[in-house]
Amino acid sequence: MSRNGTSVPLAGVPLCDLCGLKCSILPICPSGTVFAIDRLVIVNHFHGEVVNKGLTGVFFDLLLVGYIASAGFVAAGVLGSLYQLVTKEPPRFSFSGENILSFMVEIFLCVFAGPFIIMRNAIRGRRIEKRPLGWLLASSTIAGMWSMCSGIMVMNVALIVAGYG
Repeated sequence: MSRNGTSVPLAGVPLCDLCGLKCSILPICPSGTVFAIDRLVIVNHFHGEVVNKGLTGVFFDLLLVGYIASAGFVAAGVLGSLYQLVTKEPPRFSFSGENILSFMVEIFLCVFAGPFIIMRNAIRGRRIEKRPLGWLLASSTIAGMWSMCSGIMVMNVALIVAGYG
């Protein structure tokens, strides 16, 4: 539907009611329209339309989740490496508490560089301390989920900076 309530399809794909862009495969439309993902069906809560995604759409969602998790892990690695460059010591989950500013910086570092810290410690633990493979897999899972959460924030900031916010 368009802004005046009429349907405006483009090559069989409906346009977004708010921005006029082709948004049928994106979970969040550039205009801010949010879709709920329910198995193989997307339900647009603003209009009640149902779109069957099929396996191609599910594969696209998995690629999107992987891309977002990768963006979160890259951001964690960049922040962790920047911290190591400035302070000459690797980042870790510890708080010195010297003053309120350093405490807030350490909290920010732990929140966003957490996946990098976890994976660095897990790989070192596997190589040096000969920890079991299950330890590495559990650490990788935790770091991956954490990267996905921080990647959502990184992508939101990137979209806002690019003008889609």
